[in-house]
Amino acid sequence: MPKRKVKEEKPPKRLGKKEVLIPPIAMGVSLLVSLVIIPHFAPPPIPTKVCLKSTNDAFNLYPRVQIYVDDKQDFLPKGVGNSTINGKECLHVIRTDQAGSNIHIQYIRPIRLTMADFMKIYSPNNKTISVVDNSSGITHIKTLNLENYKVRYSYYSEKGEFTKVNKLSAFPPFMNNMVARLELTSTNSSK
Repeated sequence: MPKRKVKEEKPPKRLGKKEVLIPPIAMGVSLLVSLVIIPHFAPPPIPTKVCLKSTNDAFNLYPRVQIYVDDKQDFLPKGVGNSTINGKECLHVIRTDQAGSNIHIQYIRPIRLTMADFMKIYSPNNKTISVVDNSSGITHIKTLNLENYKVRYSYYSEKGEFTKVNKLSAFPPFMNNMVARLELTSTNSSK
């Protein structure tokens, strides 16, 4: 009987340079696509246009916005930042939970919002705002036409005084317990 040849086991094949480089190149390409290309064509949502799905988000700030109309303090109405979009209730990232000076910023992660962002929600048409007047002892809501007022913005700074801001875009981001001020002074045309 003829003898069978025993097959010798071959040592495992060594990976060539191409095979070694394929996984890191594939990971680099996927990282490039996810960080550069996708955000370019599908950018993240604008925070002021986001409706919260939950009120249990981790990031919360409570700055204050004081409103003075002709040197008399008025207040923010309850419900700024609560709206209806396409028939559904929308709770915005920046809002008022009750009438007064406090605003509430809430998001899933830390976010930098400024007075300019608040004004986009408080006065979406940039023509009118609503304020709560309590000067007579009876609370009532007034709608003010911004064209009839000179509007000035300021915030309480580390200098220990209110620092005026010439443009809303130059306003620093809101921080916890920050005090911002919106001063409206009647123009001659409204008198």
